[in-house]
Parts: sequence; C-alpha cells; structure tokens
Amino acid sequence: MWKKVLRFIRRALRSRASPREIAGGLALGLLINFTPTLGFQIPLALSLSALFRVNPLAALAGIQITNPLTAPFVYALTYRVGKWLLGQKDRAPELRELEAMDLVRAGAALWVGGLAVGAGAALVAYVVTLWALRRWRARGRLHETESFA
Repeated sequence: MWKKVLRFIRRALRSRASPREIAGGLALGLLINFTPTLGFQIPLALSLSALFRVNPLAALAGIQITNPLTAPFVYALTYRVGKWLLGQKDRAPELRELEAMDLVRAGAALWVGGLAVGAGAALVAYVVTLWALRRWRARGRLHETESFA
C-alpha cells in the first residue's frame, strides 16, 4: 500500500502541477477515502479531481489508505463519529429485530462520520502539504542558483 502511495506522490511531485493542485488533490483523495465509497473511490477521485482542477495523482495517493485490510478500522471510526454527531445511541440491534431504518441510520452515520473525519484529515493534509511543497520547491530553486554561482 505505501509503495503505491509513494509512487503516486513521486509522480505528482515530478509533474508541473502547482503546490495548490497537488495539496488539493491529496486533500480530495483523503476526503473520499473516509466516505463509504469503497469500490468507487478511483473513478470518484479522478472525476472530482478534473472537476475541481486538482492533481489526480495526488488524489489517487490520498485514497490508498482504505483497502480491504484497513477498511474495517476506517469505517468503524467514521461510524462511531457519525453516530456521535447525529446523537444516535451506540446500541447495535439484534439480527432478528433489524429493520430498514436501522440500515438507514447506519448509512447516515457512516456518511456523516466519513465526511467529518475526511474533512478534518483533508484540511490538515492540504495545509501541511501546501507548506511542505512550497518550502521544498523554494529550497530546490535555492540549490539550483547556488550551483550556478
């Protein structure tokens, strides 16, 4: 998983994309990552990165956190956050009393929690990535000018 993330990040860094486009792509990918869209994340990331004009490779790096091994943990976190934000009791119904509304409530909790956790992660990732890229690229320009001096 981390090899894929690093590969996408390296490609994004080598591209001519601006720091804002790369940071925006990573933030978008993280936001999508925490929503219950497993299986649709790649087409969603690519289409939304085109819509918002952010780097698609960085968006693909952001969605790599959720995979079949990590999804249960990611979705358990977002489900709990969603239930808390919606004020829902933390009681799981027994299978025999499971009703359609329980599934609707669970879905709502996953979406609300996913968007909340994803928005927080996206905001932090955007700010940190933008700062790091600007600093990294400025440092690279400094070294280029020093070599010609």
